[in-house]
Amino acid sequence: MKKSSVFLIFLMILAAQSFAFDGNRKGFVLGGGLGIGHAKVSVDVSGADDLTNTGAAINFVIGYAWDEQNMIVFLRDGVIYSEKTIHGGSITLVQGFGGIGYYHYFGTAGKSGFITGGFGLQDWTSLDDDYESNDVGLGLLIGGGYEFTRHVQLYASLSFGKTSDPIFDYNHSQIMVTISAVAF
Repeated sequence: MKKSSVFLIFLMILAAQSFAFDGNRKGFVLGGGLGIGHAKVSVDVSGADDLTNTGAAINFVIGYAWDEQNMIVFLRDGVIYSEKTIHGGSITLVQGFGGIGYYHYFGTAGKSGFITGGFGLQDWTSLDDDYESNDVGLGLLIGGGYEFTRHVQLYASLSFGKTSDPIFDYNHSQIMVTISAVAF
């Protein structure tokens, strides 16, 4: 199943090549970035402490720009961090947002501020095998930034949402800043 999904995505990218990467912010767009983020988790239990942590931030976008100012994308933002366990070890957690995003650029490609918003799913999972992921919940994202030069931008976002496990419901928020590259 994974191989067929990867192959299908590869074919879609090849098909979009004829309309993409011509230097105009119109058509197929693909990008991602790295930076720093801060994550907060609170459980819906009276007296429980919030879990806060800072870690690496990642973002990924793939989608379509219908003109020089507007694009609709699949957007994935996440913060990766380590948390100590009650047994003295640590686990690596990822929490973030994935969903449909809208970008609006205020100027021409290469020197433009932009805003973004998104609606999708909040998730919280471990990169370690010994921890089960929480069930996803609804998530929202707001953000923006500045494109310093064609294809390179400073991006900041705030996203929040809920997840749950069989016992508790969790409230999440993450704020992050990345340097991103977007090919168009």
